[in-house]
Amino acid sequence: MIRWIGYLIVSVSLFANEPDFGKFDGTGVILDLNSSERIVFGTRADERLTPCSTFKILNSMIALDHKVVRDENETLAWDGVIREYPVWNRDHSMRSAITVSAVWFYQEMAQRIGKTRMQEMVLRVNYGNTDTSDTLTDFWLSNGSLKISANEQVDFIAKLIQNDVPFSPRSISTIKDIMTLDKKQDYTFAGKTGSCGEVGWFVGYLEENNTKKVFAFNIKGKNASGAEAKRILLEYLQ
Repeated sequence: MIRWIGYLIVSVSLFANEPDFGKFDGTGVILDLNSSERIVFGTRADERLTPCSTFKILNSMIALDHKVVRDENETLAWDGVIREYPVWNRDHSMRSAITVSAVWFYQEMAQRIGKTRMQEMVLRVNYGNTDTSDTLTDFWLSNGSLKISANEQVDFIAKLIQNDVPFSPRSISTIKDIMTLDKKQDYTFAGKTGSCGEVGWFVGYLEENNTKKVFAFNIKGKNASGAEAKRILLEYLQ
């Protein structure tokens, strides 16, 4: 079955032999939830790396369940600090912040959640090494204490789309909605990029009719980014 995602044609059921990681040290995992087949590329599927902005998936559900924001559309005022990307430098809701990966918004979410509740929920989910001991606003960034592998990312996303995570149905439904990149009848493509410290991530899932596939790709090296990891996955799925 062929689908368009932006300008790319994506085949849900047919894959090329190997993804082209190019100059990057890359690894990837794709899990077919129907057959339980797990395809692994590269040699680092169990290497734990900083999750970077892919942690926004979990951060969102924790924030929603603990009601630190009313919902995904509540707007937080920008603090006026000029940051790296112009799209960050404005007011944001959770819906808009996850789309452009606005770090300041999720740092504010973390502060509102608080260190104790954050650690408790990361432990309950068993997310990676579950270590939130670094500063509350950056433990998931650059060289922060929280680490997760591609296999663990896939397992987390698999539980999410099967509604097997310790969050309310509303929070689960909301995160699925705001991380959706393309949706048509009986078809959903959802994912989240992450970039920090020469690491790039792209994690998410494909659903078509009764077919469900979960993926996690990461790359390391100079100029590695979530956008590059996403590009590599999409080219592989063509």
